[in-house]
Amino acid sequence: MSTLIPEANVIKKDWRRANLKIGLCYPNVYRAGMSGLVVRLLYALFNIRDDVLCERFFIPTRQEPWLSLESSQPLSKFDVVAFTLQYEEDYVNVIRMLSRSGIPLRRENRKAKDPIVIAGGPCATANPEPLADYIDLFFIGEVESFLDEVVDRLIDCKDSKRNVEAFADVNGIYVPQEPNLTKRVMVSNLDEAFHPVAQQVPIVDEHSHYMTIFGRALAVEETRGCSRSCRFCLLRHINFPMRERSLMKIENIIYEGMKKTPVNKVSLIGASIFDHPRLEDVCEYIVSQGYELSIPSLRPENITENLAKMLIKGKQRNVTMAPDGGSTRIREIICKQMDDETLIDAAKILLKNGLKRLKLYFIIGLPKETPNDVKAIVELSKKIAGAGYGEKAIHLSINPFVPKPHTPFQWEKVTSLPDIRESLNLIKKLLRSDRRFIVEGMDPRHAQVQALLSLGDRQIGKTIELASLYGGSLGAWRRAMKETNVSFDKYLQERNFDDPLPWDKIDVGISRKQLVMEAEKIRNIV
Repeated sequence: MSTLIPEANVIKKDWRRANLKIGLCYPNVYRAGMSGLVVRLLYALFNIRDDVLCERFFIPTRQEPWLSLESSQPLSKFDVVAFTLQYEEDYVNVIRMLSRSGIPLRRENRKAKDPIVIAGGPCATANPEPLADYIDLFFIGEVESFLDEVVDRLIDCKDSKRNVEAFADVNGIYVPQEPNLTKRVMVSNLDEAFHPVAQQVPIVDEHSHYMTIFGRALAVEETRGCSRSCRFCLLRHINFPMRERSLMKIENIIYEGMKKTPVNKVSLIGASIFDHPRLEDVCEYIVSQGYELSIPSLRPENITENLAKMLIKGKQRNVTMAPDGGSTRIREIICKQMDDETLIDAAKILLKNGLKRLKLYFIIGLPKETPNDVKAIVELSKKIAGAGYGEKAIHLSINPFVPKPHTPFQWEKVTSLPDIRESLNLIKKLLRSDRRFIVEGMDPRHAQVQALLSLGDRQIGKTIELASLYGGSLGAWRRAMKETNVSFDKYLQERNFDDPLPWDKIDVGISRKQLVMEAEKIRNIV
């Protein structure tokens, strides 16, 4: 078990025998970081090598010290500090973790004795520039395909006193010190990709602050990438094409995982779970073995009576669907291939089979949105609730639109705070007397900060640093932006198609020409 949090399957190694010591950092709390597969996968991949020691770090949940879970060592004692960047607003926590560990924040100030700081994940792949002055090397894409080569080079780099420029010729590595055109790397065959089976899970009470979001579960990656064409989705554009594991491979992972991980639940992972051709067979296998089942989001067009029955048998009680747009017009703009009748029929099937609580995700502030499109969110939600849902059974998550790099929306203006608030207030007003609904969503001010971090360049690095120093609150952001002369207007305005973009050095496999064609389609929709 770990020193700080009781866990199963903790890996502890002898510090004296490791050639490379890696501090794996998830820049948020344990509960968030250990709910998915990313940390578990990286932890296992690094520790597979006998000459590598990898220990984990998180932002303290309560009063635990800023030390590794495995041996209570400070981050500064590691040769490499590796961040996984899943959410832009965690950038302030990257700075916090470096600062609290006594590691020089800016790479230009680090000496030979200091750790090499690397980062990967979707945010790093999308746009590394906001943190470019703080990170030595960025991994662009999926690390499994070239991890051994990178580890070998990191050992050499450590021994040759931080010669990070030597990584410029490695496919998939972006070196901000000497910005190099970098192509995304990917795993072509998911069946051949490593998948951890002895997974770390917290041995704590289900109500503990350290219990993961989906409870104690074996995370199983069924698919990677996405087969759909939603224009707003970052992961669809930087993680294509969709790849799937075979039914046999998935069953083997579950079989081995359940022998080595003390859980009774399987959580399926993947943006395109519902496009897997054997999804019902996967679910059937899980519930036939007596295991509980967790699927984070459902595709309405794939929901059948049989699947709904298996969800109930797997003890899943709350389900989520993401229409994203309330009107057919908005769904055309975002290229969301979904109609009202399919959503309503899916809701009826779920309710009929005992799934009485439903969460719906919608986006407001999309380009060309009108008040009628906002009202359509309410109208569609009421139609779905009309299938027979009771009091507080429909949970609406209403979130402001945030443009992402490498998508057709990367040139669009971000909707103003007053307009977002007006749309949100309209939805709340129209549903105020309807007791079937709970309405919540991201604070529009946080969405603005997220947009700044998504679309920003190297100049906002100092702003991130100061916002972290001042505590990371919205007030801290306002103060930091004022002191660094950074404004939302500069970064969140409409851009021309031929304007240079901060992420131009990153090639994710989609040409600017392709994205411009899609963006022009958006602008031509009446």
